[in-house]
Amino acid sequence: MKTPRVVSLTGTHALNCLYGENAWQAEAALYSTGSDDPLALPCFTPVEGAAPSYNNLADVDRLVQALTHIVAAYAKNGFSTAQACVALVVKHGNLCGAAVTDSDPIFALKQMITGDLIAVHGGVVMVNFVIDEELANLLIHYGMDCEQRRLLDTICAPSFTPEAVEILRRKKGKCRLMINTALAEVRTASALNTTPRVRPVRGGFLLQDNYTYVLDLVNQRSPVPVVVHGPSLSPEQLFDMLLAWAICATSNSNTVTLVRDGALLANAVGQQDRVGAATLALWRARRGREQDRTWNLLNTVAASDSFFPFRDGPAVLVEAGVKTILATSGSVNDQQVIDYCTSNGATLVMVPDKLARGFFGH
Repeated sequence: MKTPRVVSLTGTHALNCLYGENAWQAEAALYSTGSDDPLALPCFTPVEGAAPSYNNLADVDRLVQALTHIVAAYAKNGFSTAQACVALVVKHGNLCGAAVTDSDPIFALKQMITGDLIAVHGGVVMVNFVIDEELANLLIHYGMDCEQRRLLDTICAPSFTPEAVEILRRKKGKCRLMINTALAEVRTASALNTTPRVRPVRGGFLLQDNYTYVLDLVNQRSPVPVVVHGPSLSPEQLFDMLLAWAICATSNSNTVTLVRDGALLANAVGQQDRVGAATLALWRARRGREQDRTWNLLNTVAASDSFFPFRDGPAVLVEAGVKTILATSGSVNDQQVIDYCTSNGATLVMVPDKLARGFFGH
């Protein structure tokens, strides 16, 4: 993007929010720039519940960014997205549940929920398939004790059946249901948001290109920027690595993300160091599974949104059983990190930091 000398922002009122970013702030509002993008937030129609809050809409925006990057990554790397079911849940701006399956919405929702049963409670959900009565019941009861109900703040889908709306409805409209038929049509990288991103700062705003990079592990041009150190990836590991990358790259840095079997196990976001992010990821993955002595991290894929400056970060993961790691290259200690991983039987996939760093929403 060539930096313009003068920039003006105009918008037309689209809807009033329930309140501002904090409940005590004056009512916020959503404005439309008149974009013809079918995934633009003004295209999400509320069909049940109270007006969305500022935070609800910010979470929906993050979900759209994650959804489009997930689909784009699979399409770019040769995986069919025609029948893919994607289920995502965000809490405080970052994914805490995600699953991608082949034409099985029931399995997708189950995988999404069990990734982090605790964090999913109170989250904002987005799916690319219709929510019917069976799926609505699963959303609020699966993984819960007895007749307890999972509370969800917002659910976005291409549509809801009338029975699903009744099941998901909460007192005082505390579960917002929003529809956008375009969610069912997200199939390729063409759905990525190319509109420049604007961030208000005191006395002005920052303007930059949007985050449209998509990891390509298969269709590389020469010279190949992706280098695999250690055993090559199986198709299953490749599938999980793409999901881990898309989640990690659209989360607040520093982030380490763990994925297995097409589902998110843990997303450790917003940390000040990568050792801390790796340690937090392991804690989140193990939380709630302490009683299952057979549970382990075998076949788990990890992704980091930038390089490991020292080998201590990957050591935390490898010593816990994670043997497949995606990170960028660019540290002066890259060779130490490579040597550590390969000598301990781990595959380290590296992409140049200048190309693949994922500090989205930093």
